[in-house]
Amino acid sequence: MIKSAASSIVLSLLSLSLLLSLSIRPLWALPADMEADRLLLAAQEKLSDQNYEAARTYLGRIDALKVTPAPKFYYLSGLIALHYGELGKASDLLSRYVEEAGREAEFYEPALRRITEIEEQLQSQQAVSQSRDQMREIKASGGIERDDTAGKAYDDKVRKLYIAPSLKDSLVLHINSLLTSYEYLEGRIKNRSTSPRLEYQVSVQAPSQLSVVRKQVDPGAGGQASLSSSSLDAFGVNPFVSYRCSAPSDQCVIRHPVTGGDWIVIARDESAAKELAQALTRLIKALQR
Repeated sequence: MIKSAASSIVLSLLSLSLLLSLSIRPLWALPADMEADRLLLAAQEKLSDQNYEAARTYLGRIDALKVTPAPKFYYLSGLIALHYGELGKASDLLSRYVEEAGREAEFYEPALRRITEIEEQLQSQQAVSQSRDQMREIKASGGIERDDTAGKAYDDKVRKLYIAPSLKDSLVLHINSLLTSYEYLEGRIKNRSTSPRLEYQVSVQAPSQLSVVRKQVDPGAGGQASLSSSSLDAFGVNPFVSYRCSAPSDQCVIRHPVTGGDWIVIARDESAAKELAQALTRLIKALQR
């Protein structure tokens, strides 16, 4: 009797253990590859809500499944890395998505655009770093001090030409006068009433912001105009502005002091481009003080 009772107790305990294990096991358990798809969908929904931390957690759980995820995994992971400023990692992940998913993929073009944005950000960071290195070298060698006499003479000349509350205001007036006098007109025959043209205007905001507004006007399209603007923080920037003039394009281009790209376009006039570059250099220096 005692033996029979003990056997009954053991069987009861085994049954209870089995029931408990069944109740603890998730009812929604899926094969690993399907679970990865579920987590990927959840991560995408969290990204749509801009909940990057939750999305990253879901994608991390996919890693733990040890399965080959769908290519979308790399796209979403790239977006998260980009959000957190991990530019190199983001570029690698997005590139892998493009390579694995192919041209017909859902996010093929958005991924390419993100890769281009990352490339431009990396180039900009590199240019800023180089500019700061150049500034340190110039200061160490006394280059700024050697140029100071000529620079102050130029500043005094501009102050006399344009009476304004500050040197920065005088330089802005001088620059905008040059931009108005030498605006770029398209075509062989230059006629402001009929030729498409580019108009620029600069302004400054405290403490060290230099803004450039670009207006593209096409009289042939009923005077339709499009506006764009850019802003430059002068702090830590190499202040020396350069330019190039081209006979085939019949224009002079002022280069951006950070990226080196085209910044301002004016009519082809070497002396005007030189004067404009010098005035912008002095304005950036004034903003850095």
